[in-house]
Amino acid sequence: MSVFGFAGHTLDLGQGRLRNSRGEVMLRPKSLALLTYLVRNPGRVIGRDELIEAVWPDVVVSDDSLSQCLKDIRAALGPEAEGFIRTVPRRGLVLDEQRLSMHGDEQDQAPHKRPTAERPSIAVLPFETSAAEHEWFSNGIAEDITTALARNGRLKVVSKNYSFAFKGTERRGAEIAHELGVTHLLEGSVRLAGERTRVSIRLLVGSTGELLWAERFDRQVADIFAIQDEITEAVVAHLELELLPEEKRAIQQARTTNLEAYNYELRGRQLAVVLTRSYLLPARRMYGKAAELDPNYARAYAGMAICDCYLRDWHGEDISLTTTLAMADKAIHLDPGLAEAHAARGFALFCNEQYVEADHAYRTALSIDPNSYEANFFFAMTLARFTADRAQALASFTLTARLRADDYVSPMMAASYLPKDDPQKLDWAIIAVERAGRASELHPENAAPLHRGAVALAHLGQKDKAYAWLDRALVIDPTDFIAQVNAACVCSLLGDMDRALDHLERAARHVPQNTIDMLRSDPDFEVLRTHPRFELILRSRNP
Repeated sequence: MSVFGFAGHTLDLGQGRLRNSRGEVMLRPKSLALLTYLVRNPGRVIGRDELIEAVWPDVVVSDDSLSQCLKDIRAALGPEAEGFIRTVPRRGLVLDEQRLSMHGDEQDQAPHKRPTAERPSIAVLPFETSAAEHEWFSNGIAEDITTALARNGRLKVVSKNYSFAFKGTERRGAEIAHELGVTHLLEGSVRLAGERTRVSIRLLVGSTGELLWAERFDRQVADIFAIQDEITEAVVAHLELELLPEEKRAIQQARTTNLEAYNYELRGRQLAVVLTRSYLLPARRMYGKAAELDPNYARAYAGMAICDCYLRDWHGEDISLTTTLAMADKAIHLDPGLAEAHAARGFALFCNEQYVEADHAYRTALSIDPNSYEANFFFAMTLARFTADRAQALASFTLTARLRADDYVSPMMAASYLPKDDPQKLDWAIIAVERAGRASELHPENAAPLHRGAVALAHLGQKDKAYAWLDRALVIDPTDFIAQVNAACVCSLLGDMDRALDHLERAARHVPQNTIDMLRSDPDFEVLRTHPRFELILRSRNP
């Protein structure tokens, strides 16, 4: 049997029951699942991401769901269990191993051992390269192998948004596997020399680091697609699985066979993540060239549509939404299983203020890939603009903040949506400032991290630093209407109403209608909303 004792309670894993001296203690299923996972992993600080993945696999939930389950558990266990489950600030939860006893078969198991996975799982780590100028290529290969493996319905594949977060960190091997909760890791390196490439691969057992398979591919660069296929099939075979014929067809459908088109699409992917006008414009051209070289390349059309939406919605470019929507629709037609294509369609519909249709498109994307950064981020931004349900918007922003380690927008938005007395508000604001600071160092020509970081600094009460960052942002790009919106947020949060309204008035002359919709319920304008000039500014922009 599998029975644990602690603080006057027993937890029977076989029966799924928690008892004390007075009888059975009722817990909601998810609260019981959380307690079970903590009991199986005593003495270890477990991060929120791992807990959410364990209790809500493949479901989008917020930190609030985790907090509520923890409250349920503590209430059920009562005062005698005080300190049994501790919150470690900014790291996660830990269960006191010294207060836990085991009975029956569980005594023969190591207390830190994870339960046997129902199916094998894997994380593809970012591939290394000796030349920084080739990083776009090595990252692209790792991403595409991740996508190919995910087509296998019997293999759980961690989103690259999670596994790539370990790039540049000191954590290695078993520690990464433990944190991601996977049974296996795939590591690799890529070297480019003229027309030749060397791809080295290592498949490891996550818990021990044992090498299951290693291979080195010395080929022509033109053979990169065959190399990816061989790697995918070898990994699946070593995990004692197989790729079904329809899965192989889906992998082929998702990509191009034109190496030059592939290179342009990878370059577009690399540039588009910065989200500034100066990067989005060449990214759009890269995607366009890829589509020109291969008219059946779905990812190229999805990339063009996403770039167009950002350029129109964030940078005021005059771009036809009809054309953008047609590109997203073509991507879906070419590959209905491409989450980014549905996300692009949702973004285009959102830009056209078709919010209900946009919501449907995002949900389709998330049904294909629950951890798609694009789908989750666009969904979060849409929620912020057309719904007053702050809890749902907050849940989406906290998820996207976890999905990408360089995203400073989502933690800033999370800080804005959390109430003043919530301790997580300061945590998210600190994360936003740290990420924005790094982004500003990498791209000093970009005003975006500065004006968004200034909002986070205002939430932290760091008035002088907030204004300093804001002033730098407005010097870099004084015509950026999103910068003016965030300037209004900073001034509003810091109590400078007149200055906030001046910035808002300048912004309102240029922002699209969906941003006006957002401003009416933006929590950063709480104190500004009752000012008679506030509604006058919004009405004058959109009578």
